[in-house]
Amino acid sequence: MDTSQLDRRSVLKFGALALAGTAMPLAQPTSQTVSAQNEIKTLPKPNVAENRIIRKVAGLRPFRPSGFVVKAETLGDKTVIHNYGHGGCGVTLSWGTADMAATLARETTKRDAAVIGCGAVGLATARLLQDQGFQVTIYAKELPPNTTSNVAAAMFGVTSLVDDAHHSDKKIVEDIQYAVRFAHRYFQNFVGTKYGVHWNEMFLLGDDPPEQPWDFAITPELYPLTIYQPGEHPFPTKYAASFPTMMIETLNYLPQVISDFIQRGGKLVVQNFSDAAALSKLPESLIMNCTGLGARELFGDTELVPVKGQLTLLLPQPEVTYAYLDGRRDLYMFPRSDTIILGGSHQEGVDTTTPDEKIAEGIFEGHKEIAAKMK
Repeated sequence: MDTSQLDRRSVLKFGALALAGTAMPLAQPTSQTVSAQNEIKTLPKPNVAENRIIRKVAGLRPFRPSGFVVKAETLGDKTVIHNYGHGGCGVTLSWGTADMAATLARETTKRDAAVIGCGAVGLATARLLQDQGFQVTIYAKELPPNTTSNVAAAMFGVTSLVDDAHHSDKKIVEDIQYAVRFAHRYFQNFVGTKYGVHWNEMFLLGDDPPEQPWDFAITPELYPLTIYQPGEHPFPTKYAASFPTMMIETLNYLPQVISDFIQRGGKLVVQNFSDAAALSKLPESLIMNCTGLGARELFGDTELVPVKGQLTLLLPQPEVTYAYLDGRRDLYMFPRSDTIILGGSHQEGVDTTTPDEKIAEGIFEGHKEIAAKMK
C-alpha cells in the first residue's frame, strides 16, 4: 500500500510509527535530524522461518481520537481519577500519565486508593501512589501474564494516540509532551536485566528521505534521527533513519513491578466489576480507573475504540540487537531476550483477540521478504 494515498488517520492505523514515504505534514528538519557519518554495511538478519515460530498473538489497543483521559470526578462519596485511552502506546506513556493521575490524587484528602487494572498503566499508577504515601490495593480481572500489556510489543515511542483534528489542541499537545517526557526519563531507571528494559537502535525504512512526524516532532529531543542515504544501510529501501530508544520486555518488566508493589505493602485482589456502581462499593475512598478498554462499559466512554493488533513471535536471536519499522507496509521487528517480535496490523473496531491467519501470513511473508533482501 502506498501511504501517499492515506490520510493521517490511516497512516496512524497502518504505520506503527508512521514515518518514511508518507505525504502527511512533517516537521522541518531540526538539530535532532542529522546525516550519518558512516555507513552501516551489514546487520544480522532475522531468521524468518516457519520452524522458528513460537506462537501468534493478538491484542486490543484502547484508542480514543482525542487521546488519553486523565481527570477526576465524583462517584457517590468517592473520587474517581481516570487514566486510560492510551491507544498504541500504553506501556510507553504509563509512568507519564501515572504521574499526572497521582498529582490529581494528591489534591484530594484521601490516602487510601483502589487501582483498577493491573497492566502497565495500573502498575505505574499504583507504584507512584505508594511512593507518595498512599495505601494501595490493585483490583483486576486479569493479572500478568494475561493482561493487554503482555501482548504489547512495548518499544518506547508515541503512536496511534490522537487524530489529526486534535493536533492543534494546545492542552492535548501539552499533556502528551509532559507524559512522554516524564515516562522517557522514568523508564531509564529500569534499564538492565532485572526489569528487562534496554536500549537499542530503531531503524525506520522508506523510499523517501524521512523526517520527524507530528508524534515525534512535539518532543524532538527524544527521537534524534540519523539519516542514511541510499547505499549507506543494509535494508531493501532507498533510505533509512535510526534513533536510540528503549525496549520494555513485558514478561520481565511487569512481574518485577508487581514484586516492587507487594514489597511496599500493596495488595492484589482478582475481581471483575460489571459497572461503576460495583466500584462504589469498594472500601477505598479513592478509585484510580486504569481499565483501558474496560472504561467503555464501566463509565460509558463511547469514544473508546478497540484497535486489534497482531504479532508473530519467533525463537530469539541474541545477535539481533536492532529493531526496524517499514511504515509503508506497517511491518516492524523488535528483538527481545525471549523472542523476535514480528508485527503488525491495525484493525479498528475489531474486538476479538483471536489471531487472523491471513493477516499472520501477510506479516510473516513481509518480514521474510525484508530479511531476504537485506545485505
